[in-house]
Amino acid sequence: MPNDIALSHPFIKGRGSDFCRGCLGGNLFTGLDLGRLPIANELLLKEHSEIEKFPLHLKVCAECGLGQVADVVTPERIFRDYRYLSSISTTFLEHASSYVEQRVQDGMFAPGDWVLEIASNDGYLLKNFLKHNIKVLGVEPAENVAEISRKLGINTISEFFSSQLATKLLQKNGYPKLIIANNVLAHVPDLIDIIKGLSVLCGPETQISIENPSLANILIGMQFDTIYHEHYSYLSATSVARISMDNGLHLSKVEALSIHGGSNRYWLTKLSDSNFTDDSVKKMIQDEKRQGLFEYVKWGEYSKKVSKILSDFHNWVRSTKETDGRIYGYGAAAKASTILNSIDLESGLITAIADASLEKQSRFMPPNGIKIISPERLFTESPTDIIIFPWNIKKEIAEFLSGNLGERVRLWSVIPEMREVGKH
Repeated sequence: MPNDIALSHPFIKGRGSDFCRGCLGGNLFTGLDLGRLPIANELLLKEHSEIEKFPLHLKVCAECGLGQVADVVTPERIFRDYRYLSSISTTFLEHASSYVEQRVQDGMFAPGDWVLEIASNDGYLLKNFLKHNIKVLGVEPAENVAEISRKLGINTISEFFSSQLATKLLQKNGYPKLIIANNVLAHVPDLIDIIKGLSVLCGPETQISIENPSLANILIGMQFDTIYHEHYSYLSATSVARISMDNGLHLSKVEALSIHGGSNRYWLTKLSDSNFTDDSVKKMIQDEKRQGLFEYVKWGEYSKKVSKILSDFHNWVRSTKETDGRIYGYGAAAKASTILNSIDLESGLITAIADASLEKQSRFMPPNGIKIISPERLFTESPTDIIIFPWNIKKEIAEFLSGNLGERVRLWSVIPEMREVGKH
């Protein structure tokens, strides 16, 4: 985070692998070591550009249940020029709209209440509050993305959220009724400072809603492709409960969601003597223990399974190309980068990757400069096989591709194993 306190934090200096960034304990073990990979969303401007690689090593805290990678890349490097736009997916748009409508129907808001979203991206969620005349404020560090949000009429601050910024927002606006932090706690090296910031802004009537893919799904669902440098931390109910309590907040409820291939929605309130705790919290924590989420042996078995998935995928690409297959990808997502760079895919095996985002088109995906094209361009070419990298929205993408290319093209997904979409 760009403030003096955070910059002096040992995590910023590359020590994020020495101790837990949640509870500060030193009992960490290896979950998965993917070697040296490029930054997942750092797409190339030229096909044969030089690419910088960094260690990508997931460790798990046996004490509080937090997963983390060493913070070898600063947030400024990753998020100041960011290419991911939430509005590209109709699945995410529908999820956001449904979330807002449910909060409004529940009668959460009274006149004068306001909503804060941290990492508000292109305004895909906050815009749903505007039609209900509810005041909103977004915090989005990527200036190119924040500007898209502002054009929708959403007041957006282009800064990194921190406890220091939280104090300024409180002095200017008072306590928000709702704080939304979806898919953001994973993206900060100084997790404790972010939680402290949430605590600063959490008044007696404030509710905090946090969504993040769960560490359990990475393990159980073989979702290793969601491990990349911008995801510094990987949450569990066990870790959120511990970190919240240590910083004046209380985990009151956990909801299991299907979005992003399996996420948890954590509801936090101010810590007090009268806090209510839903049964879902105890159940989720018990499930994580039963699944072996914090056991070294379980993750050792996992690492072997990941190696087999990557090997099977690499062999499939080579054999398909050898039999005159024309292989394309769909979705130049971070997931694609993790998979392709973990096997260091040779040049020319995948012709191109199509993506609907204008922010990504005409750039190139590492490791060997796979060109990113528009879906319209894909439809004019003659693919025999298309790999859907964003498997979490593969149904949406498969329907789109089949509607434009017909049944003659085979569609594939790599996670949780190499399989043809719609065949299993």
